[in-house]
Amino acid sequence: MSARELPLLLVRHAEAEDTHILGDEARALTPEGRALFRQHARKLARLTPLQGIVTSPLVRAVQTAELLAEALGLSRVEVHPALVPRNSAPRRILKLARELGPGFALVGHNPSLEQALALALGDDTQAPEKLRKGTAVALQSTGDDAGFQLVWWAAPGRALKRYDAGG
Repeated sequence: MSARELPLLLVRHAEAEDTHILGDEARALTPEGRALFRQHARKLARLTPLQGIVTSPLVRAVQTAELLAEALGLSRVEVHPALVPRNSAPRRILKLARELGPGFALVGHNPSLEQALALALGDDTQAPEKLRKGTAVALQSTGDDAGFQLVWWAAPGRALKRYDAGG
């Protein structure tokens, strides 16, 4: 599989603790969230190889990215500020996705990942369900600046949903 054929993944962080004494940025994955995503990451690794993983700097996203990297046999995870949850994050996420190209996973947060997915797919296409914690969405570039098409959707503990190239 050439790099051009690889999908780009948008991955929402796995289940995290509700609060942390040091604040939202320090919230870590729960033991259950870690175990479920570790299993899910192995499934993702069987679906596609990746060249790299870029993540939000928030603890729960970094921990999710590290579990995915471990399953894929990647030695490094890169932190990027475009994945920090903010009002303008969806456009920054898509800009980063286009800069990185296929073969990368971007690990972040809702609602910015859901909003970026909606922008990537266009106004007339809606994602089939809510982007649950730990969900990975595989996108393929449409070849123009307009956006992406959905290839598959994988949520922890749920069946893989594939989409044909025609929509």
